[in-house]
Amino acid sequence: ASPPAAAPAPEMMMRRDAAPVEMKAVTATMEDSGASVTFRLPQQATIPADGEPHKVTVAIVKLESKLDYVTVPKLTESAFRRAKVKNSELMLLPGKASLFVEGDFIGSTPLKQTAPGEEFELYLGVEDRVYVKRELKAREVDKKFLQDKRRLHYGYETEVRNLRADKIALEIHDQLPVSRHESIKVKLESADPRPAEQTELNELTWKLALEPGAKQFVRFDFSVEHPRDTSVIGLL
Repeated sequence: ASPPAAAPAPEMMMRRDAAPVEMKAVTATMEDSGASVTFRLPQQATIPADGEPHKVTVAIVKLESKLDYVTVPKLTESAFRRAKVKNSELMLLPGKASLFVEGDFIGSTPLKQTAPGEEFELYLGVEDRVYVKRELKAREVDKKFLQDKRRLHYGYETEVRNLRADKIALEIHDQLPVSRHESIKVKLESADPRPAEQTELNELTWKLALEPGAKQFVRFDFSVEHPRDTSVIGLL
């Protein structure tokens, strides 16, 4: 008679209807003594003595973020993705952060030390589906002289279009010339729409909300007044 079939070893037995088990990374706990921050792993990590860098998982956290877009058309006619991120309960140490968008690596950025609850910004590359175009629309010189002074007029217009399929928030940053001499006066004559912010360094900020397929123009005009015998450079 044939010998009875051997039973499978316990470690080889498995149920076909068993649900898959998600593997979790082992993370560290943080201890803050005020003067220093210590991260303690719950188990030992083996680091080979081969002179090469090795990584050990410290923590995996999901941070709250708000995505919008920023453009500075005076410097480049491109829109950049920006994430405003709020840190969680862990201290983020200074170093290089790798950035991914939809699973694709787009580059790295330096990250400063960030305390728990502190907000910071990350720029996530160019968004080609936001169109930006800046043009000089006016350049005039007054023929009349007031108290031996000359007045110049300039006007710039920026066109933006949302070519994405969703609504976006877009910030436009521009700047008037900044006078380095008390005899040269720079004045904002008009702006349409009015900027949401204007700093002492003549930085202008517009905050727009663009629906899918929407187009909008931002225009501002300024004047520069200077003595007739003074040469002014750096206006364009």
